[in-house]
Amino acid sequence: MNSSDSERSIRRLLGVVLCGGQSLRMGRDKASLVHADGTSFLLHAIDRLSTLCDHVVVSGRTSIDHSVETIDDPVAHRGPATGIAAALQYADRHGFAACLVAPVDMPRLTADHLSGLVHQWQTADEITVAESDRVQPLVGIYPVRFADPLQRLAQSENRSLFRWLGSQDHHRVTLPASGCHNVNTPEDLTDVR
Repeated sequence: MNSSDSERSIRRLLGVVLCGGQSLRMGRDKASLVHADGTSFLLHAIDRLSTLCDHVVVSGRTSIDHSVETIDDPVAHRGPATGIAAALQYADRHGFAACLVAPVDMPRLTADHLSGLVHQWQTADEITVAESDRVQPLVGIYPVRFADPLQRLAQSENRSLFRWLGSQDHHRVTLPASGCHNVNTPEDLTDVR
């Protein structure tokens, strides 16, 4: 392997759409919601990551048909740390350097927003997360070298990514609050149309 092949494999980025939640407040699978562009939230999220990543997967189960591989949570409904840990293990096995994760329920998050995280990660090769009115650990890039610590977090009783990030060196990229707005209820959905 020559140096350009080695560098390319070191920097391969796996896009991960997080959709492992139960959608209890919404009352239905949030991945199936219709985005303003006419596609489902899930297909919009896949397309958004496809412009920035070498490969895209879905983390968690959804009722929506899609064309990318699904990584099942090893234990259902244990929070996003579980999905991110499983994605990092997948990424490590398949030669990716890091995972760019984004939840399915942020319909205003754009590839342009995420490109700032990618640029910062390419510069520093550290955990890089979005920040709007607060840190957004579900919009971030996690290098594969954090697979084991995140697996330990996922298996613990306190699986707070927010708290875990407080004990890790990481970079923050400021995004507009509108881009990081979660759609959790039917009322939230009317706000984004």
